[in-house]
Amino acid sequence: MENNVMFYFKINIRDAVKLHFWMSETTKSLFFFSDSYHAYLVYVFDNGTVQPQDYPLNLEVQSVTYKSQDKCPYMAFHNNVFRVIYFLDKGENLSIWSQIVYPENTGLHTIVETYGPKVLAIAQDSHYEIALGYCTKTLVITFTQIAQYELKPDYFKQQQKDSGLLVVQLRPSEYSKTCPIAQKVSAHGEDQKLYFKNVFSGTECKHRDFSYVIHRYDWGKYGCPLRVDFREKFQPVIQVSDENGVYGDVDVNFIVWEIHGRDDYTFNSTMKQSGCLNEAQTWKTMMEMNENLPLDMVWGPENYRPCFSYAIGKPGDLSQPYEILNISNKNHLVWPTDHVGMYVFRAKVLDPNFSFCNLTAIFAVETIGVIPKPNVYLVAAFLFILMLVFFTILVLSYFHYQRIYRQYIYEPLHKPQNKQKKN
Repeated sequence: MENNVMFYFKINIRDAVKLHFWMSETTKSLFFFSDSYHAYLVYVFDNGTVQPQDYPLNLEVQSVTYKSQDKCPYMAFHNNVFRVIYFLDKGENLSIWSQIVYPENTGLHTIVETYGPKVLAIAQDSHYEIALGYCTKTLVITFTQIAQYELKPDYFKQQQKDSGLLVVQLRPSEYSKTCPIAQKVSAHGEDQKLYFKNVFSGTECKHRDFSYVIHRYDWGKYGCPLRVDFREKFQPVIQVSDENGVYGDVDVNFIVWEIHGRDDYTFNSTMKQSGCLNEAQTWKTMMEMNENLPLDMVWGPENYRPCFSYAIGKPGDLSQPYEILNISNKNHLVWPTDHVGMYVFRAKVLDPNFSFCNLTAIFAVETIGVIPKPNVYLVAAFLFILMLVFFTILVLSYFHYQRIYRQYIYEPLHKPQNKQKKN
């Protein structure tokens, strides 16, 4: 600061007040605010040292405005905004309230000011009561993400348009220099840091070294698989979690696929049993439509089309398996009954109105109950050894019997006995 003279003013206040003289004009100083908005004066001396000192800003303001008869028009102004920023995902809402207490007949109210893109719908509801000459007015504000993305041809572009930072300020309709500063809240209509968590048994499992479909199972990456009897139908129960813990169950449509290409499983419900009016999407049709895309990008919320309307899709064979899972549609995975196996599935949310995030998860299932499917290389090696032993025995037998036959040909079968001479 040049002359160490300080003035105090607030937003929407037209005049500024000069604060009390605090230090010498010749002392070099600067004003500093900590992360918690605590004020400090930092002195810089000629010898190169600095010295911080607490500055009681609120007390200084009260001292300056004491004789000016400046009075705050309200008695109290409260709200339940406890965070600087809030994240809202698709379909979620945020409700906050603001309450102002003021003398009767003053006519104050809370003003809601917004800055930024209009990415959220805002609804307001007011309540007030009067007692002992004071009026208490409460305003409830609800922010909602209500955009619909189903059947959108430009899904990702629409998502980008509907995400952003919306800054909201709650302030009284009147205030003065002696009133506390109004608080701001940021509603962020953008991606939440969410991830899938499979709700499987957490019991200990024994690690075994085995391979399936020429892929070795990675215990460190996939963890313990869920062991399921091959006669049981199976539907994965998946939950969304964030850094604060479990967020909730996935109660919308999702799909699964075996990451190593196993296709020896099916689904117990057909399209007709699931209520489809037109042929539903399947992995086969989606891969044919998107031949140049990797498997995890072939089918997702950006190209999902429901089958429950005559206006969407086209008629077809409704006796095909319905390959979309939901916690409420009673569709389950069905395993083969002639062998057991290890399956590593990836799950992906299909509903375009569920989240801005691309939510996926990996889980493993081991079917039990019958003899495991033999390894192709192991069977081939066993047959080779068996044939080698057979031909070895055959060759040895040939030479053994050839020696016996040669002995019978060149030597008489019964040797004549020599007659003994009598003396």
